[in-house]
Amino acid sequence: MSFIDLPLDLELIENLAAQDLLKPTAIQSQAVPVAMHGADLLASAPTGTGKTLAFALPAVQHLLDTQNQHHLSDSPQVLILSPTRELAQQTQGVVKQLMLGTGLTHLLVVGGIPLGQQHGALMEQQQRNCLIATPGRLLELVEKGWLDIGQVQMLVIDEADRMLDMGFIDAIKKIAKQLLKRHQTLMFSATLEGEKIQSFAGDLLRQEAQTIAIEAPRQLASNLQHGVFQADHDEHKQQLVEALLQSPDIEQAIVFVNSRKQVDKWLAVARNLGIRCTGLHGDIKQSARNQQVKDLRRGWNKMIIATDVACRGLDIPKLSHVINVYLPAKADTYVHRAGRAGRDGSDGHVWSVADAMDWPNLGRIERYLQSDLPRMQIEGLEAKKSEPKGPIKAKKPKTKKKKSGKKAKK
Repeated sequence: MSFIDLPLDLELIENLAAQDLLKPTAIQSQAVPVAMHGADLLASAPTGTGKTLAFALPAVQHLLDTQNQHHLSDSPQVLILSPTRELAQQTQGVVKQLMLGTGLTHLLVVGGIPLGQQHGALMEQQQRNCLIATPGRLLELVEKGWLDIGQVQMLVIDEADRMLDMGFIDAIKKIAKQLLKRHQTLMFSATLEGEKIQSFAGDLLRQEAQTIAIEAPRQLASNLQHGVFQADHDEHKQQLVEALLQSPDIEQAIVFVNSRKQVDKWLAVARNLGIRCTGLHGDIKQSARNQQVKDLRRGWNKMIIATDVACRGLDIPKLSHVINVYLPAKADTYVHRAGRAGRDGSDGHVWSVADAMDWPNLGRIERYLQSDLPRMQIEGLEAKKSEPKGPIKAKKPKTKKKKSGKKAKK
């Protein structure tokens, strides 16, 4: 199948051809025809398989099909909700490329931008056919009366599982109630497992909604090579991480940690090794985060030391390695971190350094994947301790018992 076989406008075909995207991926070949026929859709596919184009293409085609209705309201006709700013910006880039030469317009609404500045952008661009937004900021603007979404005909919810994790369910339900009563909903997720995601879909999709699932959600991409390096203690861990950071095989890398303080610590370590790198976490201003990602794409930096704010939505073509200095507590987060490497089917490597604090998370990840991750060693830095056997549980922190006060006199 080719996108040429679908009833797409010539401008869209030309824009796809210019990006060498005429051959659809599995999720695109199944989801695009369903969405173009107006059906509600619940779709899942592993990260990096082209989900963004799978919903952006039918969305832009819908706008072209209904172009004569656009003058009736300043409300957008298509609303795409993303859980994070980075993912929203990536979606905006895809939509922008598809809209070239069509006369259609789009607008990005995300947090991290001053409200006054965002209000000014809304006033300046009265006509916006497609709105790409994060739920919190969108609802804030709607409740202030600055933005009308009452004529939205198509709602797209991207990374629905992440929306659940971030607590956006109520906000999305409030948003959905303000759209046209009979609107089309497309919901995309990395996984369809669990009662919460099914309940979420049941509240927002029509009963006749179609479901598409591409590959098992726990399956890792075959182009990625994984390795776990055992660390005996903190000093050993630092030695292993330093050795990995200096590997000549790395073209570009994301180094994942679990907190802002850890970003600062390992950023200093990498820079002391002479590595061009920057740090990325949720407290950094949006403009600075955008610049850091641009610098990595342009090759000005070799690495980003990041929290999980970077585990979805970042598409760096030359990113060859993901290094987990600390393993994530949630197993599916490991899959999303791994998906940053080896984009577009190129070879990628995912290296994790695990000490005693990481073993419970490693066990959780391997149970989730239903397979063991390969163990690797660096010559001269081999672990001396034996790997723990059997299921490992996280240790609860010890708490001091409070001294009881004196008994009251009778």
